[in-house]
Amino acid sequence: MEIDFQNVRQLMINGIPHMAAVGLELISMDESGIVGMVPHRPEFVGDPDTGVVHGGIVTVLLDSLSGMCIVPALNEMMVVATLDLRIDYLKPAAPRQDIFARAHCYKTTRNIAFTRGVAYQSDIDDPIAHATGSFMLTRPEKTEAARAGSA
Repeated sequence: MEIDFQNVRQLMINGIPHMAAVGLELISMDESGIVGMVPHRPEFVGDPDTGVVHGGIVTVLLDSLSGMCIVPALNEMMVVATLDLRIDYLKPAAPRQDIFARAHCYKTTRNIAFTRGVAYQSDIDDPIAHATGSFMLTRPEKTEAARAGSA
């Protein structure tokens, strides 16, 4: 499915509050994956003594990009929800530096998509975390029908 990158970027800012709250920026997106970044902010520091960023920021970045990287791999628009996300933290993020991530969807079935991603700072080959995820795919009309049935 062809993606209008600027439209997706704007949708993310306006429609996904937690992504906007952490300042997540989309850098690129296509069929091969998505790259994004969370800028360093003092309020993201988890350990004031070392200045290391809290792991939750890395989780938000990897989970968000992993879900978004599925969209270009689909032939139709679907609602994407995290089923399972495993993150291996490989080393602490360096203090006072932005965190980048790249995620890609490597397999889709009728109802589930599978992703891989890495978070890094200066070098993607020296990651701070690695993620694998599975995501539920739901056609929008099924979501609307379920809402109508619960009214």
